[in-house]
Amino acid sequence: MTKKKPKGFKGAFLRAKRIIDQPHKLDDLLSKGKRKAEKSQMALQKVWEDFQCLWRMIDAWRKGNYTKVPWKSILYALVAIIYLINPFDVIPDFIPITGLIDDVGMISFVLKSIQKDLNDFKDWEQIQSKT
Repeated sequence: MTKKKPKGFKGAFLRAKRIIDQPHKLDDLLSKGKRKAEKSQMALQKVWEDFQCLWRMIDAWRKGNYTKVPWKSILYALVAIIYLINPFDVIPDFIPITGLIDDVGMISFVLKSIQKDLNDFKDWEQIQSKT
């Protein structure tokens, strides 16, 4: 995993640790995150494809279908979602045009940090689609 964490990462990571074992809070987070991501799709265009893979990986993990993903990678994935839905992060989301720049930066950091696990998940998905 990448060492230098962006500003705001620590707070989101601590929140992810509190949520991960609480199914109703996790479901709420993921629901809010999906809505925000879909609403912000154009701003997230640069990371959209890999971000969608991250969502699929979390979903497969939650359902117990994919268990090879390290716990820390799931926490990192949740950090990206928590940061996305937080309107008062480093650059508040209500600031036109630039409000989502830091969100894209955090998502990019998370995607880069867990890229190997995302690639492993994609390989698993391909195998599943053939069976």
